[in-house]
Amino acid sequence: MSRIFCLALSLLLSLPITGCEGQAAQLPGDAPATESTETVLIGGEAEIPAPIQEVPAETEELPAPEALPEPEEPYVRVIDPSKPMVALTFDDGPDPVYTNQILDLLEENHAVATFFEVGWNIYSCPEALVRAAEMGCELASHSSGHKDLSKLRKSALLEDIQTMDAIFAAVGLEAPLLLRPPYGATNQNVKYGTDRAVITWTVDTYDWQSRNAASVVSSIQNVPSLDGEIVLMHSIYDSSVEALETILPWLTEQGYQTVTVTELMAYYYGELPQPGQFYGYTYFSTHDRTDTPLSLETEEVPAQ
Repeated sequence: MSRIFCLALSLLLSLPITGCEGQAAQLPGDAPATESTETVLIGGEAEIPAPIQEVPAETEELPAPEALPEPEEPYVRVIDPSKPMVALTFDDGPDPVYTNQILDLLEENHAVATFFEVGWNIYSCPEALVRAAEMGCELASHSSGHKDLSKLRKSALLEDIQTMDAIFAAVGLEAPLLLRPPYGATNQNVKYGTDRAVITWTVDTYDWQSRNAASVVSSIQNVPSLDGEIVLMHSIYDSSVEALETILPWLTEQGYQTVTVTELMAYYYGELPQPGQFYGYTYFSTHDRTDTPLSLETEEVPAQ
């Protein structure tokens, strides 16, 4: 019996073990090995496999960019002497708040005005005057301290003029050529002795009295014709600013061009304001539109 058992054992040990051929031993805890490429033996040598080419994913076609709008041409202000024109004027400024609001409205409506400023107010907001000048508005004198110039001696009157010149120079502006006396008060010295062109007005809105925007608007819209007129307003009341919001687009609808006082004199009356001369209501009411308007270098002012 033992001889049979030994013979069976020897036969069993002589059989080949093929179950693990070609596999590496795997230790407990190792992850199973995977084959990324297959190696083929050709002529006893290993052939290096070609790299796998990745096929790019299809990209979504982007829409063509929208065409950018053409830039707007800068607005150029041109005065037509044959069309109606009116000069808006503002006294008693500049004001730290209302003057810039007036300038905003003028700029929005491609309009200009003449500002008769008081010297003692200029130092509080000189930048408003600089902005007005850059917009093509006209800056003029309303005296240094809003005194009744007709009650001053000639020496005091001339001193006031010199003071205004110095204030304008201090903020980098030219001396004003136009003068509007406070309260419209004049005498011979004021009219002809200041070496300035003295300008009053033809249409008074009485905005200083009513302080009511609707009343100011009515005082302008009820004038039969504003062609060649000089309108008096003030730049120190919120009601005047409110009224201007209505007045400016209305003037455009009625076909009026807004001009400065000097432009009105040149294009409508055919002459420039002269130093030592007085231009009051009588002058404007007795002069008709000229047939030979003058041309000014400031005719075209690019918008800001």
